[in-house]
Amino acid sequence: MTSHRRQILRRTALLGSGLFGTASGTAVAAASETDDGRIEGTITHFGTPVDEATVTADDGTETTTDETGSYTLSLEPGKYTLMVTAPGYTPVSTTINAANDETRTREFALEREWGPGTGELEVYATPVGGGSTIPCEITVFGDDRYDVTASRGSIPDGDRWGSGFDVSEGWWEILVTDAEGYSDGYQEVRVEDGETAFGWVQLEAGDDEISETGRIEGRVVDPNGTAVTDATVRTGGARVSVDGEGEFDLELEHGQHSLVIDAVGYQRVTGDVQVKFGRTTELNVTVRPSAPGNGSERA
Repeated sequence: MTSHRRQILRRTALLGSGLFGTASGTAVAAASETDDGRIEGTITHFGTPVDEATVTADDGTETTTDETGSYTLSLEPGKYTLMVTAPGYTPVSTTINAANDETRTREFALEREWGPGTGELEVYATPVGGGSTIPCEITVFGDDRYDVTASRGSIPDGDRWGSGFDVSEGWWEILVTDAEGYSDGYQEVRVEDGETAFGWVQLEAGDDEISETGRIEGRVVDPNGTAVTDATVRTGGARVSVDGEGEFDLELEHGQHSLVIDAVGYQRVTGDVQVKFGRTTELNVTVRPSAPGNGSERA
C-alpha cells in the first residue's frame, strides 16, 4: 500500500476510580405501577453491546439483553446478587439493593475467555458482497495469535492449507491486510467446541490500513479530578511520563497489559487493561494521596 492512512476500528472509554471496573451504577427515582424495584443497564465488551447475555438474580429472576446490550429486571424490594453470563465471556457478578418504585442502573463490561475445547476457524477474504478470494495476509487474535500468508485469499485454500486454524473455543478477531487494491479488513467470530466457524472478511476498494497495535490515551487525576502532572506509567518494558495535563499515550501489542501508575505523594495504582489492534482505549486513572502505611492500590 502506498498510502499509510490508518483506520481506527473503534474508540472506547474505560472510566472510573481505578483502571476499570466490571460493574458500575447509580440509583434514580422512577414512577412504577407496582412496589417492585427496577434494575436496568447495558452489557458491553470493549464498548460494543453484548446481545443475548443472561442477567440472573439470586431469586431466580432472569432476563437476556437485546441487540443494544440492554436489560431490565423487576425485583421485589431487597438485596440481590446479579450474575451476568454470555457465551465466550467471563461471568461477572455484583450486589445491588432493589427499592420500592426506584430504578437502579448497573452497567457491566465483560472480558472474553477461551475454553478448554477447540474448533476450526476458516477465513475467506473477498470484495464486498462476495466474489473470488483475494491474496492477502491473515492474522487471527484470541487467546493466541496466528499470522499466515494466504496466497489464495483463504484458509484453507485447497493447496498449501488443507484446513482452517485449529483454535481454542471462544471469540476470535480476524485482521486481513496487504490485499492489493483493497483497504484492510476486520471481522470477529465465535468458535464453538468441536465445530467449524467461518470468518468472511469483505474488503472495500481503497488503501486504508488497520494497525496491528492498539493505543491507550489516558489521564491521571486526583480524587477531585485535578490533573496529576508528575505521574509515570509503566507496562512491561515501556515507561512514560504524563504531560502538563496529566495525559499519556501508549502504543501496545494486542492483548492484556498490566499498568503501574506512580506519582510522588500518591498511592501506587496497578491494574490490567485490554488493548485491541486498530483501536484506541481512553482511560482515566484516579490516584489517592498516600497515608502512613499505605503502599499500593489495585484497580
